[in-house]
Amino acid sequence: MQKSLSNQFTQITGTPEKTALRYLKASNWKLDAAVNSYFGSNDTAPVAKDRDAIGKLFEKYHASTDDKDLTGVEGTMTYLNDLGVNLENAEMLVPLEIIQAPSLGEMSKQGFIDGWSAVGADTLGKQKSYVAGQIKNLRSDIALFKRVYRHTFICAKDKGQKALPLENALVYWELLFSSPGKSWVTPSTNWADLWMEFLKAKWTKSVNKDMWNQTFVFFEKTMEDESLSFWSEDGAWPGVIDDFVVYAKEKRGDVPDTMETD
Repeated sequence: MQKSLSNQFTQITGTPEKTALRYLKASNWKLDAAVNSYFGSNDTAPVAKDRDAIGKLFEKYHASTDDKDLTGVEGTMTYLNDLGVNLENAEMLVPLEIIQAPSLGEMSKQGFIDGWSAVGADTLGKQKSYVAGQIKNLRSDIALFKRVYRHTFICAKDKGQKALPLENALVYWELLFSSPGKSWVTPSTNWADLWMEFLKAKWTKSVNKDMWNQTFVFFEKTMEDESLSFWSEDGAWPGVIDDFVVYAKEKRGDVPDTMETD
């Protein structure tokens, strides 16, 4: 595992293995943190931040019929394929977060250049290697997973809309909470399945940003405490979460003993 991380670091940064090991150890073997630390230091080689090279790479996927600073669906999908990501699971969401894609079928030139400049990946090979490393870490790095999760809402909703249709939100929750994403499962409960079952049966509205983000907070809490002791009726959870807790407790048989004994 450490050898693989070291190889990815050297491919992205163009540094020797000794440098890779130094930054990886200092970052507790978190690849993205190590790369960010390197490019924020005085060790950085100017060529690794070549914004012009990144801009030229963007132009490769930009058709003359596209908007000036945006790629269309065809160019975006070609790029994702060139990165080698699986378009059928959460892998595709990782590079879209890195470049802050405005939608699933678009890439902005500014986001593309800024995103790849930040990690010093100025060639397709470096970008492919970096994305592969991020995908491997997606399940174990909660900060990375949170970034990908939150950006998914932004690029998944239609332009001009403030919410996701429920059926679309369900698709992305299923992607995110499945491999290579982070499973929402504890020893006694498959929360992802229960959450989606509840919404299909009880929820008739769309999913706004607050509901999307609060679902992530609830996910984190349940992964730490599946007994739901963190929840109370007087808490600040959205109503949909409160209703889900009641639903989940009924489904799990968590019925409190209210019988009095003489």
